[in-house]
Amino acid sequence: MQPALDQFLTDRIDEITAEVVGEITTCVPAYTHLRPGEILSLVRDALAVYTGALEASAVLAAFRDLGVGEALAGQDVRHFESALRTGARVLVRRTADAAARLYPPTSEFIAVMETAFTAEHAIVGAAVDAHHRAARPEVTRRLYSLLSKN
Repeated sequence: MQPALDQFLTDRIDEITAEVVGEITTCVPAYTHLRPGEILSLVRDALAVYTGALEASAVLAAFRDLGVGEALAGQDVRHFESALRTGARVLVRRTADAAARLYPPTSEFIAVMETAFTAEHAIVGAAVDAHHRAARPEVTRRLYSLLSKN
């Protein structure tokens, strides 16, 4: 864990969240409605995992819930994943910038970046998997409806 890095990013959480929202709304038209207050806790959780302050397992449930919610709202999984990955790129970039400032390219910097990339993979994977699982009942209902009318 890198407490100084975690604190540095936490102190800038509102700015980072606004940047995440800006990137997502610019790059993913399906998410132009996104507001910083809606994702602040998710950004906070993801950054805590990226810095090693939390284990990924501590936040995966929240991202799975997000995936389920987006599936139930009818959001296309490709748009959802694109939004997640766009936000993740901002968080990795901000984590790298902060780590480089606090730990000029050393083994600590490399460790932070490895943690951030591993966290991004786990978080996005959990959310997308949950979206897929939540969307399956809808597909099954549609298939049953099509087959039962014959």
